[in-house]
Amino acid sequence: MVGAPRLWAHSGQCQPCSHAFQHVSQNRISCSRIWSSARVHPTSTQSQPAQNRSARLSQTGACKPSLCGCFASRTRSSTFRRAFPTARRVFASWGQEIEWSNVKVSSNEAAAQDLKKLVIDLGSLAEGYKTAGQFVQIKVGDSKAGFFAIASPPDSNNQGLVEVLIKDGPPDSTANLLCNISAGAEVSVSPVMGKGFRMERAPASDHPTCLLFATGSGISPIKALIESEELQAHDRKDVRLYYGTRNTGATAYSDLDDSWKAAGVDVVHVYSDDNKGYVQDVFSKGGTDFDASKACAVMVGHKEMCEAVTKVLESQGVAKEHILLNF
Repeated sequence: MVGAPRLWAHSGQCQPCSHAFQHVSQNRISCSRIWSSARVHPTSTQSQPAQNRSARLSQTGACKPSLCGCFASRTRSSTFRRAFPTARRVFASWGQEIEWSNVKVSSNEAAAQDLKKLVIDLGSLAEGYKTAGQFVQIKVGDSKAGFFAIASPPDSNNQGLVEVLIKDGPPDSTANLLCNISAGAEVSVSPVMGKGFRMERAPASDHPTCLLFATGSGISPIKALIESEELQAHDRKDVRLYYGTRNTGATAYSDLDDSWKAAGVDVVHVYSDDNKGYVQDVFSKGGTDFDASKACAVMVGHKEMCEAVTKVLESQGVAKEHILLNF
């Protein structure tokens, strides 16, 4: 498909890649829905007709938040360059210009194979973090901005600290720079963005069954949801997390299984190296014994997983509006 990728999560995975949003910046992906005053780069080597791109921009004016994980190209407006020679003009999905802030990395620890867990001091920017599933853009120096879902739950008492999970990338990519950054170093961040998971659409009183699905680094916003009060896990009868990774070594937050179970969430690990299938396979074979009229689902991950799981859920009778994504 030529043009903007369909993103399945603010975790998040972009189609067709299976990595987190930082992977988008590594591959110079952009689309007309997040744009600069200059041009837009298509998401594949095959370019869209210029008239199609310009027509879309003239029709929409700004991005619709249903697509994300893209970044604006560096502006080529000569007037803007003369006025702000070191600035980069980037627009958020709703057409607002991003104001970058310099903040410090508080810690950087290994989370799993090729995954790092960073704690960043957002300061007053953390006040914008209201709902699990929201995200921030981060860049190191003049690197391309990457999109990263927040892995820690919203907390007014966290003194501005948030956690993000970073999957390593090619040398000198934003992801790679972040994975190798030292505590105390500065990075540039955007305000907290996105609407997060709209759990008010599926209250525990009406949906005693809540099924969670995540793959790879897409566990980040699911972790935030589990550890927040928004999930209401203790008020539900059946809360399950299907969590797909390659193997135990590539599984972030596996040490939290017991605490998540105590919080009312049963974790079903699905390892692709075991050759027993993927999340959608395990779920469709043994996880569909529930009252669909009283069920909801939350998912973050690969396009294939999201499509397959959605198909199974809808075939069981789960209403589409009760299948929640974080965009």
